[in-house]
Amino acid sequence: MTSPGPTTAESGDRGATPAGTGPADPGAASVPAQASRSARGLSMATGLSLGLRLVGMVVGMATTAVLARYLNPEGYGVFALALTLGTAAAQVADMGTTITVSSRIARDRESAGRILGTGLVIRTAVALAATVALLVAAGLGWFGESSAVVSVIAIATPLSAAAILTAGATARFRPEVSAILALVQGVLWLTAVVVIARTGGDVVLLAWFFVGVVMVQTGIGVLINRRLVPLGRPSWAEAGRIFALSWPLAISSLAVMAYYRLGSVILFHLQGAAEVGYYAAAYKFLDVAQLGPAMLVAPLLPIVATSLAGNPHRRNLIFSLAARTGVVIGAGTAVLLIALAPALVGYLYGDDYGPAVTPLMLLAVAFVGVALGYVGTTICSALGLVRPIAVLTVSVAVVNLAAQFWACARWGATGAAAVAAGTELVIGVSTCLLAARVMTSRLPVREMASVLVAGAATIALLWLVRLPWPVEAAMAAGMFGVAVLASRALTVADLRRVLSRRAL
Repeated sequence: MTSPGPTTAESGDRGATPAGTGPADPGAASVPAQASRSARGLSMATGLSLGLRLVGMVVGMATTAVLARYLNPEGYGVFALALTLGTAAAQVADMGTTITVSSRIARDRESAGRILGTGLVIRTAVALAATVALLVAAGLGWFGESSAVVSVIAIATPLSAAAILTAGATARFRPEVSAILALVQGVLWLTAVVVIARTGGDVVLLAWFFVGVVMVQTGIGVLINRRLVPLGRPSWAEAGRIFALSWPLAISSLAVMAYYRLGSVILFHLQGAAEVGYYAAAYKFLDVAQLGPAMLVAPLLPIVATSLAGNPHRRNLIFSLAARTGVVIGAGTAVLLIALAPALVGYLYGDDYGPAVTPLMLLAVAFVGVALGYVGTTICSALGLVRPIAVLTVSVAVVNLAAQFWACARWGATGAAAVAAGTELVIGVSTCLLAARVMTSRLPVREMASVLVAGAATIALLWLVRLPWPVEAAMAAGMFGVAVLASRALTVADLRRVLSRRAL
């Protein structure tokens, strides 16, 4: 389930899945030493990106509050379903091209322009095909009352192909670029939603505003990219290399789209638009919270892509730090979302959205798996471990869809959220195990387990002792933070490492 609003594709997109079957491109040129940024420089860029994302998060939540209150649960469900389908089409159209292109640019700087230009052509061609498919399905009325909105949203799908340009920024260790684009789209979308709410526009007009926002965002992205990795002439030979590395990802992308996006479609047909509205309201918090792991993996992809040339000790340090940070982000966010669930839903959406509280708590548990999945899939993608990922995602998708039909029919949005939680935990743990294998590293089981225990203990205590929500939030953050430091899941040595003037 996606949040209402334009999306910017980036390495951490949950729709992205790994590509390749071995090292992503054994024949690619090595990255020159001067291409690496110091750990401190990369940390500062990531910190700037995080700051921009936090501002964008505030803007996004304000947008959601206005939109949800204006449309009411049923109208919000109709619009959210259309955006889910549009986002799903864009993710399927990517077929792993973005992450494959980013990994290749990180290793082959001399051919960066040609690689990026070829990737853009591939992504645009497939996005056009996805647009036609959406328009035909909407014309046949497959999406019920959302069909008219889907027809408009589909127009933005080819424009989403330009999001592949962020692959160049990622490969150049510039995570702040995608954050700037995300903030721009957030401000534009908030403006559009406020205008619609004040003028009394309907959801179809809102969809046209969505298309306009995507057009402006795409133009800004193209201008920014020209200063980083100018587009080169597309090459059939380069297209062959990209397809050779990413064809398994097409299968994986379909599977990920099925288990990540189609739950809302099933819920819509079984329980109606109102239940989709509750689910969308709860899932919005999960979407927004993904800025944490997204910031983690933005610099991780190019680092890992060149790590095979380093020594085993360095690879183990990179993997251990990423895995430990991922589980801290996931568990810490889950604790806060569970503690604040009633207050968040009531404040942002109003009393009409009370049924979204339980789904939000379940989706908070799912976020632990989401954060681990970011780490695992990014590492596997950067190094080309695809076939096991493809098998995993297809298998999980089949089980997920069967479980969604059963759970949604019985428990509506709560059932959908429970299935999503189980799915994300399985994906997160499994991909981290695969990442440990490809990095020839050890999974820091003790440290990760101690973080999960700390999170569970914090939630249990808050469950027993009911306090005003500001006090609960402060207690949750304080107790969890102390527990993480006491367990040495993250240490002062880790902080010194990421602030070092040497390359990470």
